[in-house]
Amino acid sequence: MLNFAWAVLAGFALRTPAVPFGLSISLAPPIALLAVLLGAAGCLLSAVLAAGWLRTRWLVWRSKRRPVTAEPPPGKRQNRLDGPTGRRARRVVNRYGVIGFGIIGPALFGTWGSAMLGTALGLPQWRLIGWLMAGVTLWCTVMLLASEALIDAFGLR
Repeated sequence: MLNFAWAVLAGFALRTPAVPFGLSISLAPPIALLAVLLGAAGCLLSAVLAAGWLRTRWLVWRSKRRPVTAEPPPGKRQNRLDGPTGRRARRVVNRYGVIGFGIIGPALFGTWGSAMLGTALGLPQWRLIGWLMAGVTLWCTVMLLASEALIDAFGLR
């Protein structure tokens, strides 16, 4: 039971790379996958809901503090999403929508990064959580199959 709890915690903190960790602490492959997915679900829920709450508070505070200008000053970005990661996230969302972002995002930006970027881009929270969970499940399953194949190939069991 303690190993299962460690795998859940690793899934919360490490995301997909926690699958080999779950296997290394002698959990059966389906149990390791379940533990990592439970941890990732906790990660997604906490990140998206907390970031959504913070984003709302920030927008309210900012609207009261100063009026929004039409153009940023020369040489300054209007917000952090104008950087390279934000532009990449916008391209994924514009091209594939929430579904594509949820499936591709965990591989490109990681679980925490996808949750924060999706929330910052203003994607609907529950759709984002659902599709990010589908993406995490896909990538964790791929990682599990690859880990099992390597373990069998090198005869580590």
